[in-house]
Amino acid sequence: MKMISFLRQLKSKQYDLVIDGQGLGRSGLFTWATRCKTRIGLASARELGWIGYTQKVESTEEHTVDQMLALSEAAGAPIVKDMQLTVLKRDATWWTQFRNERNAQTYVVLAPTSRWESKQWPIERFIEVAKHVSKKGMQVVVVGAPSEVQQVEPLFSIDGVLNLLPEMTIGRLMAVIESSNCVVANDSAALHMAVGFHRPCIGLFGPTNPAKVGPYEREDAVIAAEVEYNSVHYRNQSLGDSLMRQITTEEVISKVDALAGTTT
Repeated sequence: MKMISFLRQLKSKQYDLVIDGQGLGRSGLFTWATRCKTRIGLASARELGWIGYTQKVESTEEHTVDQMLALSEAAGAPIVKDMQLTVLKRDATWWTQFRNERNAQTYVVLAPTSRWESKQWPIERFIEVAKHVSKKGMQVVVVGAPSEVQQVEPLFSIDGVLNLLPEMTIGRLMAVIESSNCVVANDSAALHMAVGFHRPCIGLFGPTNPAKVGPYEREDAVIAAEVEYNSVHYRNQSLGDSLMRQITTEEVISKVDALAGTTT
């Protein structure tokens, strides 16, 4: 009954334009339910999601950002490849005060958490990276959602590691990343924020394809396992972290040294 009520609400809003950026059966249904005269989505939408569109956009682009830009262009907006993000003053003020109190002037951000184990680089390897960065005289800042503390708890026993998870909001995460020396992250929001602030970053990829969902136009920032992407899916629990374990600690540390200036 809740679903029927929701679909009726979508219709009652009388939208002028609807764009389906997800391209799945569920989102296609919601798009169709609006009964909007202009409903735009990708012709390649999966699970028959394209049935809900009045305008099906053909796109040969592989990266999700480029596909979203194609949808925007179909709606009449010119394509502007501007990934720049902006931090709110209150979040910038919070981080300035926090880092000054803890003398975190130069620091590397680690974003080790993931909802899916298949996308999570082993925590013991993040620990090795944290130890290396600390020995080089830089602060290590660990970020994630407050509910993800258990995933990364072993990191907090290391000297020089700041646990920001209890303090985190989206805005504060942006403030932390904006002035970082480097961000090391699984396939997650923190990685894409680093792109938006033009920060050095390292994205660790297993079952997800960086050509499609990696840091936009930053192929040099990717370390990826060797994967046949058509034959794996990150939601497959049987994968565990097997693919992520292909990524060695040595190659991540080497890249951190090159990007963050920790080679001394």
